[in-house]
Amino acid sequence: MPIIESILRIQLDRDVFHGEEKMVSGIAQLAVDRGFNALSPRQKIVLEPFLTQHCSGIIDPGGHHNNCTTVLTGEALLDAYENCDDTESLECESCRDERSFHAHQWARIERE
Repeated sequence: MPIIESILRIQLDRDVFHGEEKMVSGIAQLAVDRGFNALSPRQKIVLEPFLTQHCSGIIDPGGHHNNCTTVLTGEALLDAYENCDDTESLECESCRDERSFHAHQWARIERE
């Protein structure tokens, strides 16, 4: 399945369109079923805001936020959705790596 359709499928499965007009989820479902390119230009415009998200960044063990400004689109957005527990807290690959590094370091410290 192409990337955009995969993103929309995950968004539908995780109820990202909750609180939006019912038409938005209907257009997203149509894109998943028939392909994003089968949509009209107006339908594509409705979905475009959902195809770009900002990384939420991470907070290090010292309580400092890294202020990540990465914009997630395409495959990076798909990866963020596939690796998140909360669709309100999407992280870029760099932030996921940093979080993993902090977890690894913390586990090492606890073992010592």
